[in-house]
Amino acid sequence: MNIKAKKLPLAVLLACLTPGIASAEAQLFGKANLSIASLDDDTGDSTAVDSHSSRVGIKGNIESKGTLEIGYRFVWQIDMSDEAKASNDHIKSREQYISLKDNWGEVRIGRHDTPYKKAGKKSVEFFSDSYADWNNIITKTHDQRADSSVSYYNTLGAAKLSAMYAGGDDTPNGDNVGEIYSVAADMKFGDLAFALAYQDIDATGSAVKVVVGYTLGATSVGLAAENIDPEVGSNDSTNTMLSLKHNIDDANTIKFTYGDAEETTPGVDDPTMMALGIDHKLNESATMFAYWADGSDGGLAADAGLVGDSTVLAVGVIVAF
Repeated sequence: MNIKAKKLPLAVLLACLTPGIASAEAQLFGKANLSIASLDDDTGDSTAVDSHSSRVGIKGNIESKGTLEIGYRFVWQIDMSDEAKASNDHIKSREQYISLKDNWGEVRIGRHDTPYKKAGKKSVEFFSDSYADWNNIITKTHDQRADSSVSYYNTLGAAKLSAMYAGGDDTPNGDNVGEIYSVAADMKFGDLAFALAYQDIDATGSAVKVVVGYTLGATSVGLAAENIDPEVGSNDSTNTMLSLKHNIDDANTIKFTYGDAEETTPGVDDPTMMALGIDHKLNESATMFAYWADGSDGGLAADAGLVGDSTVLAVGVIVAF
């Protein structure tokens, strides 16, 4: 994106990037996720106002002959708390693709989360887009949003199946180096949810993930385990996550999560993370939240950037439209 484009109002920028779709009933959508947090780690104390994957996008369908559905979705992540004039990444690209859907399934072409990343996410990641996100403890080797990808989706009985091939960047130091092969199956049998996923990234390694979720009345519990095989230069490692949430009533939900990332370096303790929080639903579009998170031995270092043993106390609001 050039400098002149950055100065355009967002609505104008979206219109320029998506020509010819005004007649296709385009829908503008997004989410603002902001928190105020007290942070404490081995480097000291601090206070932060952060934007957690806030985003804006445009989506819709284009009419076609017959039963074929043509869709599009373009999403940009916006950092609502940085210094806009000084930031190099105030706006980042998220999923952006064109889709073709019929009775044979759906094909998406463009940039998209891999099936491995999405598998079982709703069953266990109750603190997504926060300091207690799963990404804050695991190494993000296989948590990929793949460029240059073609993915396929279909439903077979109780299973939602997905597969992706991504070509990767041609440049050696690109963000998406290496071909990606990713497959997943998400299944639901009454109150029991189950997901299984496999992914291989050229020159990086492979991974297998299993997620189990169970809902009993107002209570949901989820367990995720993944094994990562780097193939070259390191031993296998296993990451696990246990999550629980309980709906107190229609407006209030309490949540808990615990995660452990296996450390492959001899003599180094495994990073661990836990969090306890509450959500209060203001209306259909807005939710206030508060939570406490604790990381041991770098348990909040991978994505949150907190060093050593750390704690977080955060309050915030999510507004979706």
